[in-house]
Amino acid sequence: MIAKNFKLLLEKLCLFGLGKYYVLHKVDNHVYFGNVSFDKGHLVVHDTDVLADMSPALFEPVWHGGLIGMICHSDEHDWDSLTFYGLEHCDNKPDLDSTRGNNLIAAENEYGDCLIDFKGSIYRGFNLLLENSFLPVILMRPIKSKNNEIGLMVADLRTAQMKIKTLLKLNDMVTQSIQMTKVMKVDDVDMSADEFHKYFDQYDS
Repeated sequence: MIAKNFKLLLEKLCLFGLGKYYVLHKVDNHVYFGNVSFDKGHLVVHDTDVLADMSPALFEPVWHGGLIGMICHSDEHDWDSLTFYGLEHCDNKPDLDSTRGNNLIAAENEYGDCLIDFKGSIYRGFNLLLENSFLPVILMRPIKSKNNEIGLMVADLRTAQMKIKTLLKLNDMVTQSIQMTKVMKVDDVDMSADEFHKYFDQYDS
């Protein structure tokens, strides 16, 4: 049974788009990789079966050494989506070995965003991860930010030992799920009255 406070957290995160992204969840003999939703108050994981034939033990490194950030809902930011924080904003930042630590510190994009201290929308954060050869997946484990915001851990699926074919499929699925969240609001379409008449007067009856 899910603890009441954790269930409330998941319900809130689902309201802000958690169900659009892939989560990783494991039980004794099965690894779930899919989307989550609530059905009549019950949490449902819609498993894709991509990892159905793999042992949960193979994914221990993801849980115990793959942490790369967290997602949460934050009222203090402009974006409507979930927020992604890099490790510097997480309250219980793990000890990193030199190679992994250097990779995280060096990871950035063309706009100067750095992964280790990133703070922004989940869309921008996950794109930053993909651009730097990380494969983000959300874990069903709570984590707290340094601002006392409660969210879920984000880990790197590449820390698990998988066949390249499986890894490429997962990468394609994660990339597609992120790209599907990129939308343009109607207010973002800038068209003057003169331009409107130029393009649409021909359709007047």
